[in-house]
Amino acid sequence: MTQAADSRHDIMAALHAWHDDVDAAAAIVHQRREPGVAARYGSLDPAPPEAVSARLQTAGIDRLYEHQVAAIERIRSHEDVVVAAGTASGKSLVYQLPIAETIEHDSDACALLLYPTKALTRDQLRGVSRLGSDELVSAVYDGDTDIESRRWIRRHANVVLTNPDMLHVGILPNHGSWRRFLANIRFVVVDELHVLRGVFGSHTAHVLRRLRRVAAANGADPVFVFTSATIGNPGELASGLVGRTVAVVDQDTSPRGPRQHLIWNPELEDPETGRRASSLGAATRIFSDLVSHDVSTILFARSRKATELTYRWARDRLDDDRRERISSYRAGYLPEERRQIEQRLFAGELLGVTATNALELGIDVGGLDATIASTFPGTIASYRQQSGRAGRGAGLALNVLVAGQDALDQYYAAHPDRLYRGVPEAAVVNPDNPAIADAHVLCAAHELLLEPADRTYFGPSFEETVNRLVQEGSLGIRDGRVFWPGGRSPAGGMDLRSAGARRYVIVDEGGDLLGSVDEDRAFAQCHRGAVYLHRGDGYLVDRCDIALGEIRVRREEVPYYTQPKTEKDLVVTGLGDHQTIGDITVRRGLVTVSSQVVAFQRKLISTGATIDTERLDLPVRRLQTEAVWYEIPEETMAEAGIDAGSAPGALHAVEHAAIGVLPLFAICDRWDVGGLSAAAHPDAPAGVFFIYDGYDGGIGIATLAFAAAERHLEATLDLVGACPCHRGCPSCVQSPKCGNFNEPLDKDGAIRLFRGALRR
Repeated sequence: MTQAADSRHDIMAALHAWHDDVDAAAAIVHQRREPGVAARYGSLDPAPPEAVSARLQTAGIDRLYEHQVAAIERIRSHEDVVVAAGTASGKSLVYQLPIAETIEHDSDACALLLYPTKALTRDQLRGVSRLGSDELVSAVYDGDTDIESRRWIRRHANVVLTNPDMLHVGILPNHGSWRRFLANIRFVVVDELHVLRGVFGSHTAHVLRRLRRVAAANGADPVFVFTSATIGNPGELASGLVGRTVAVVDQDTSPRGPRQHLIWNPELEDPETGRRASSLGAATRIFSDLVSHDVSTILFARSRKATELTYRWARDRLDDDRRERISSYRAGYLPEERRQIEQRLFAGELLGVTATNALELGIDVGGLDATIASTFPGTIASYRQQSGRAGRGAGLALNVLVAGQDALDQYYAAHPDRLYRGVPEAAVVNPDNPAIADAHVLCAAHELLLEPADRTYFGPSFEETVNRLVQEGSLGIRDGRVFWPGGRSPAGGMDLRSAGARRYVIVDEGGDLLGSVDEDRAFAQCHRGAVYLHRGDGYLVDRCDIALGEIRVRREEVPYYTQPKTEKDLVVTGLGDHQTIGDITVRRGLVTVSSQVVAFQRKLISTGATIDTERLDLPVRRLQTEAVWYEIPEETMAEAGIDAGSAPGALHAVEHAAIGVLPLFAICDRWDVGGLSAAAHPDAPAGVFFIYDGYDGGIGIATLAFAAAERHLEATLDLVGACPCHRGCPSCVQSPKCGNFNEPLDKDGAIRLFRGALRR
């Protein structure tokens, strides 16, 4: 029997077992089967060089898909291009083939390949050289590369694989050592474009522009090739990153095997509160059942804690042999731990893995048969990317979405067609974020003296930024040109994955380093008394040392989890556009948010009941960012029966629901934005609720929310009005990240307020 037939048999056995189980059958609220899709092929004119064609044949590639041909022809014409297509659609070949045929003709030609993670970089190294001759010398250059290897790579490699972080901190500040490479750079590949959004994307936009500038100084003008999962705006995002127009190829003409989709909605345990059975428990059961049927499976969890819990619980459900063939995987592990897990996964030694989205990307994880999304991952684009991790061959693949109590989960459980047939959301970057732009202009000044012509790379606000930095003394002027006076490059002090937030290390009682966390998470999740999970093991936080940037933990299993309480204040500092929708005035502008974690609750894992509340004394954090806010007149509130006593609960419920629905219109999740509601606010005439970007300087989410305001508000009302709970639940107006323990909330008042304000 073939491997495809084996996997089909194992998946069908698991499906039959669920349908024969009363509880499991009741939880499966939707299922659909997608038939396989045949490939559409094209041909290149002219054909690749004979030697490259022979290596294609050796690699088992005798034809190219139509979308591959379309993209390669644009690259040959020196046109920047983005290829947006599904998993296993041959996107890598789109850049591998032009690189190989160029080096076949010119062995001095160089290419730089950027991947968002170290794991993906090392995985792709195996495929880069398959089409090249001995003249193609490829190597990984990242934080794990030793000093001697780095010297050798700078002298000899013509295809370098790295990540935006290393390009930022290791290559561009030392471009003099890379003169040979940069003078001959012909291609820059940016893989997994859809990941480059928000803060990381905004930083990477500047890194790419700095690369263009340094390459031009060495006489080179490389073509940029972007690859992406399917998103709503690949051309706009790619163009925003590189700073010039990028052509789009977004027709996926690759073949796909049949696919079975399930939506598994855990049992509604309490119709009054809307409480459902644990989605993590359901995901663990599904994962364990599939592994027990020898179905190779990956379970994607939304958080580090969820990843660790599902792994721990699955170990308890499996027999000894299979228990040793599963693992957890997430960011925060030490490099040697990640390498070991990756190697076991690549080698097929692991039958199952529970992971955060660290394994969502295009890593070759072998012949996986099934994926489980333990709650909706926040966007259609991300869900499709996760689903695509299984089914790389012609055999049957299984994708299971385990719905959580979150608003979007229940929305898609009730509207499955919008999940499987809906248009993917848009992704945004904000290179004009002042904190990010300032930092990269300083880096650019260290790399090369700044001139007015550099406006080409850094945009229309470049001169204003430079003048301000000169006035502050951060930059100097010499012979009419601007320079960095600080000696060592400022790049080393910048983290591309955050908007300048400080990082804390997590250390156990033996002094071993367990991982790291940024300051926001440190205060909210690693405060004194918090429960911290690592590799399935429980720890209690003894001390969060702010001065040292160190979190001390000790190994201890407890029957509870912890939830922080946060107090906030918000001040409007700048007004932008406004619009009217029904009786609601929608505005966008700049705000300053002050927040402080002041207490935490211990809650039983088994029931969610509160054990106790303990006060904390942590510093106030301030955030200057972009926001969109919604003003509701006093008359409208009165007509809806909302008085002074009920207004706080109604507005708080409206704020939570609107934040929960926002990812329908932008690639973001609750953790990317914050919110605040008030029955009376100094900067608003009556009732108001704010949604703000959760990063200093803003990352563009508020702008998307403003543009989609009418559809956003209508969808929010539809969701809350359709929820069957009586007083509000996590599927409509409760928020898992509420810093006020979801108090007060008035679902009925929110519905009346929405209907009145939208004149429905």
